[in-house]
Amino acid sequence: MRKVFFLLGLVGAAWGDAAMADVKTLCHGTERTVWSCRAGLRQYSLCASRNLGEEEGYLQYRAGRPSRLEFRFPRTLMHPRGYFTFGLLAHGVSLAFERGAYRYEITEDLKGDTSILVRLPQGRTVSIDCADATQTLTENATIDLFKSAGLAD
Repeated sequence: MRKVFFLLGLVGAAWGDAAMADVKTLCHGTERTVWSCRAGLRQYSLCASRNLGEEEGYLQYRAGRPSRLEFRFPRTLMHPRGYFTFGLLAHGVSLAFERGAYRYEITEDLKGDTSILVRLPQGRTVSIDCADATQTLTENATIDLFKSAGLAD
């Protein structure tokens, strides 16, 4: 009987590892994937150093394909304070940043539906609806991470 439970445990662990291997992120193995989603052929990820805190570490937004990174903010790895703004909404959260005349805002409602809103210089806003998000920005651990980095109250 012990062998049966042991084998079931191995099968479950192998299946879990295989499922995790299918999750796409633009973060490196040495980084913490704070959030990641897919929209069409592109991936969008928030990657942080494992030591992100009040005075150390970094947070970077990345967009593109695993084989070709198309966009990152900030361009160099640096602490997020002064670059990102985290806010609680009536029914969710948002994380925003500006790069030149463009404003990017990741919004997530309490159901886990996530969109990336991009305000263009002409004032028009484009919405990118995410699918297959790997983490949630509304999770207490994520909010606590943003608080410890000085991005949220």
